Amino acid sequence: MSGARHTVNRPYERRHPDARPLAAHGPAGSRWWAGPWAGTLAAPAGVVSSADNAFAGRTFLLTGGTVLAYALILPSRFPGRTPARRHRRTGLVVSGCALALCFPALISTLGCALFLVALLTRQVGG
Repeated sequence: MSGARHTVNRPYERRHPDARPLAAHGPAGSRWWAGPWAGTLAAPAGVVSSADNAFAGRTFLLTGGTVLAYALILPSRFPGRTPARRHRRTGLVVSGCALALCFPALISTLGCALFLVALLTRQVGG
């Protein structure tokens, strides 16, 4: 290891002179929680409102849509509470709510497509 420089003991500021401290990103937003809470409340309402009458009795559509939406909304609570991370939180919340609205239509479209493929390949008698 001759000639190799060890940077383990050097301070972070000396290794990265261009890095700004976290305080330079701006103060934490006082309403960082508004987006995640709005998404948490809107996702189940989106799933219930988008379920067609034919799928109203299918609990897997309601449960699956809500669980997948929450899988996107839950991580929006964890990024740093800085204004720079606001776009990431908002994007996660909007993605979760959009998935909640589109989940029943997505499942019915995929189901019809799979049925047609099975019918055309003679996997289903028809």
